[in-house]
Amino acid sequence: MTFPTCRFHLNVKPPSHHIDSRVIITRREPVTTPDQPPTLTNAIVPRIIALGRDTSPLTLEHALTPIPMNIVVGGYIVGYPLAGMSWHHLNYLLGLRSLGHQVTFLEDGAFLPPFDPSTGNAGDPTYGIHHLLRSFQALDLNIPWHYRFGNLSFGLSIDDMQATLRHADLFIAVSGITPTAWYDLPRRTLVIDTDPVYTQVRLTQDTAFLDYYRSFTHRATFGRLIGTPRSRLPTADLDWIPSQQPIALEHWPVTPLSPQGRFTTLGKWDHSADRIIEFMGRQIPSSKSREYETLIDLPSNTGAPLELCMASMPNDDAARYQHHGWSIGDPTTPSASVEAYRTYIQNSLGEFTVVKTLYAAEPSGWFSDRSAAFLASGRPVVTQRSGFEHWLPTGEGLFAFSNPIEAAEALRLILKDPNHHARAARKIAEEHFDARTVLRDLLLRV
Repeated sequence: MTFPTCRFHLNVKPPSHHIDSRVIITRREPVTTPDQPPTLTNAIVPRIIALGRDTSPLTLEHALTPIPMNIVVGGYIVGYPLAGMSWHHLNYLLGLRSLGHQVTFLEDGAFLPPFDPSTGNAGDPTYGIHHLLRSFQALDLNIPWHYRFGNLSFGLSIDDMQATLRHADLFIAVSGITPTAWYDLPRRTLVIDTDPVYTQVRLTQDTAFLDYYRSFTHRATFGRLIGTPRSRLPTADLDWIPSQQPIALEHWPVTPLSPQGRFTTLGKWDHSADRIIEFMGRQIPSSKSREYETLIDLPSNTGAPLELCMASMPNDDAARYQHHGWSIGDPTTPSASVEAYRTYIQNSLGEFTVVKTLYAAEPSGWFSDRSAAFLASGRPVVTQRSGFEHWLPTGEGLFAFSNPIEAAEALRLILKDPNHHARAARKIAEEHFDARTVLRDLLLRV
């Protein structure tokens, strides 16, 4: 199986959007700090005044029981049909459905052409369509969907998709990969930046990219520190709603720890040169390999069983890490289906991972969707600092490190009482990543 290099092309300038004057939203701002991001207990409660609707202010009790909406979610499952990225989008669909909303999935391959990991070729959506259908079936996700690439379309017809968008209450573009120029979007639109640092720097350098983000009425980001004194990243004069990956907890049950379990992770060893960013006079790569180099002796220093399942890892590097006590796994098997991915995580003792160099160099508060799935499965996580330690609890179930000494100490603590840290991990997921809470909070702010 060959893994692609993702290149997102924005060569179409979307039309501008105007907020309808008949809808006025006033907000009661919460009192928060960077260490206390908005949650449901201090959430913004909007007052919506619209023609034909009750104009009384919404109470928090009313907000916690939202009126079902028609929501179209744009993302990519066919374009990058690997299970980890699929779960990233599926958790949004499952979470919104669990809140009672009517959800439709839209994918357009204009920015990300369909990729077939079994051949390494791009342009044919057959593999990706089958992957989408298998994933929906496995999760009992019976919702309308539409895929379009050039003259090809699957699922809903183009006319039916346009009609669905026109009558929708909200359009959400997860990861900002859905073109909008040729779609009839509803009045409210939201783009979710899931790759902070890269996004914020590119917004200062790419006019078409900036126009795309400006075309939405609302913008959210996984960089929860952006716009606060803790982050140096530019805001591009845009208002950013802090958010994080939702996890549909009912689809991530806790299973008993296996005596043979290892600390595992999946990912990509290195990214292409076009993912290098230049910021404040430095060139920063989107790479994990250099971050692992300082940690190569961890197996011998801690006795912890550590496994890497990394795409694009050169054979020489794999042999070198094996010599230092690491297990090297094949990333293709857990990436083949949503069930295999979940099982791989459930069979792990926990996750040990690093972050891309750009996340470590410019902390934004980003936290991995994969690591959130480990926590939800009751698997403790040891990961490199990226600013998340300012809004997530650490020290039990979740550990942040910035050097090999801190990483080793975290692994030793977990090995002393793995069941305690497994329970703490699930608690963190329930309090911070439950899709019903994350998405309800997000919708309150849109």
